[in-house]
Amino acid sequence: MNKSEAIPDPLHPKPVPIEFAGQWVAWNKERTQIVAHGTDMAAVHAAAMSAGHPDAILQRVRRPDVSFIGGYVETRQPVAFDVASF
Repeated sequence: MNKSEAIPDPLHPKPVPIEFAGQWVAWNKERTQIVAHGTDMAAVHAAAMSAGHPDAILQRVRRPDVSFIGGYVETRQPVAFDVASF
């Protein structure tokens, strides 16, 4: 196998196209195809279920202009800070 051939990694999906930045996406179980997307997580999950993917994997896609610094708030949810606002 040469270096240009990529071995699919089931734990890490392919990069998400830029048009999905700031949205939720739902991947199929194999993490090879985006089956639904949108700004509301519940609506994306419902759309994935309607499309026949009850086991879809949801991912929040970061906007390229926002940097994730890290940390957790009391709800134990990741916190993203817009570096431009500092």
